[in-house]
Amino acid sequence: MPLLYRPLFCLLFIALLCLLLQLFPAQVTDWLNYQRAEPLQLWRFWTAHLLHSNAWHLAMNLGGLAVIFYLHQMHYQRKQLLQFLLLSAALLSAALYLFSPDIQIYVGLSGVLHALLAFGAVRDLQQRWYSGGLILLGLAAKVGYEQFYGPDPALGALIDARVAIDAHAYGLVIGVALALCLPNYGLTDAVNAEKKSGSA
Repeated sequence: MPLLYRPLFCLLFIALLCLLLQLFPAQVTDWLNYQRAEPLQLWRFWTAHLLHSNAWHLAMNLGGLAVIFYLHQMHYQRKQLLQFLLLSAALLSAALYLFSPDIQIYVGLSGVLHALLAFGAVRDLQQRWYSGGLILLGLAAKVGYEQFYGPDPALGALIDARVAIDAHAYGLVIGVALALCLPNYGLTDAVNAEKKSGSA
């Protein structure tokens, strides 16, 4: 299996891309971030999620990525993690464009992280690992709190940007929807074999 298709190496590759892009000048990253005014520049639907407003923003998102991988690495086989990241990033950008006209510019991995965490939590529940229910409830409570009370101003000051709470909400919905709409996606070969033998 090529290294990039292994979940750990895939995440390390994504982290390295984020780190490298953080070193680029604004003249370059302005061509890569999500900009509502440029809907036909489709590459932005993916590259925006690799950019970050400052080093704190980057560090928090990469830390979150590491924690999610530790919790749910068993749910991604072969090419699936890379596929999931590409799909969830595109869906998230499309949701921002369709439903959040007030967001003109967006960068950051946090929306995709919410999708990853929600997907893994649903997979936990489907395999009767009920800790997934606690993760999903906690994530839903966090998103609900943000939607009701608005973004955390202290966090916004730390990352030098307005926290895009809509991206967190869309990520939660996307992660749950993908877990439910793709019933065998992300399950290990052993689990798939058990399901097939049980349904025969």
